[in-house]
Amino acid sequence: MDVMLSPNSYDTFQSISSDDDSFKVTTCADNFMTLLQTITERYELLPQPGHRLQFLELQLELLDDFRVRLLQLENAETGNVIESKVPMIANTLYYIENVLVDWGNTLHFLNLFYYKSQLESVESRNVPILDYDGTPGFEMETETVFADTLSLYRHMRKDILCTLAETVLMEVKSRSREYRQERWSAMPLNKDMRSMSLTPSACPMFEILSTRLHQLQKSLTSKLFKIVWQFIANQLDAYLFEDLVLDSRFNEGGALQFKFDITRNLYPLFSQFSEKPDNFFSQLNESCNLLTISKGSALLLRETLLALEGATGVEDRRGVALKEVGVVNFTPKMAVTILNQRTDITTQRVSID
Repeated sequence: MDVMLSPNSYDTFQSISSDDDSFKVTTCADNFMTLLQTITERYELLPQPGHRLQFLELQLELLDDFRVRLLQLENAETGNVIESKVPMIANTLYYIENVLVDWGNTLHFLNLFYYKSQLESVESRNVPILDYDGTPGFEMETETVFADTLSLYRHMRKDILCTLAETVLMEVKSRSREYRQERWSAMPLNKDMRSMSLTPSACPMFEILSTRLHQLQKSLTSKLFKIVWQFIANQLDAYLFEDLVLDSRFNEGGALQFKFDITRNLYPLFSQFSEKPDNFFSQLNESCNLLTISKGSALLLRETLLALEGATGVEDRRGVALKEVGVVNFTPKMAVTILNQRTDITTQRVSID
């Protein structure tokens, strides 16, 4: 185990060359699963299920020892977690998870699961063991001999992915203060988006975001990276909405500039991962719609939302009115709150109680 997971070995977490690189199989994961497979081949033909079950318990112990050793290596990493071995540890956990899921559905391990279940039933209820003829008489689609092991591996892997995503978000947030404090209510108006450029104060946070996404895409398997970037996108959407949109006032120039920054600069950072990156920024997307519709449309919409407060059934046309301006997720109350952030239609903010 120590040889497989030596922290000083350069190739311990290097991906092995493979025709299918979707798992980015690491050297240590490949060696460990080969060891377990060899053990299986040695004992699977034993006639007594009790003897086979003893070898299974050995495999489960090895799996747990391997996971604990990975956790120790993760905790021993220093420096930026994204540039460490931690992403490769996540790949290792994910690969082992998938192998165990496949193994758990093979006849050999299904036999052992059935026998183990019957044995536990005997010990708890003192009923006779039934012979297994290869056709289980109870539901086994989700339960296998690896169920507990898989739960622990998945928990650790999810914790790592959460750590990676939160690390990126902390770096982005730490570089966003100047951008969030821009004077959005006093920006000059430029209606020609072709001549617009990214707000200078946004450059540091977009730059680190782009760098970290590229690093994670390179180090993580495609499925794990998808989980991470979508989490980052959703959290960034919430952060900029709550800490910028709801905390700022926008004149026409500021609203157009903010929309340009989001739609022409933030979305493209995620466009290589999704054909519709704006789907992961619903709050920012709808905020931009409400902040940039014409003054007349904004006044009419707010008046409609306020006038129909308390309406129900067919009389409640607020959802239709919001949908006409591209708003489908915000409640009428939230829509009014965002409209009130516009300096051109309100000096005293009107809200729905």
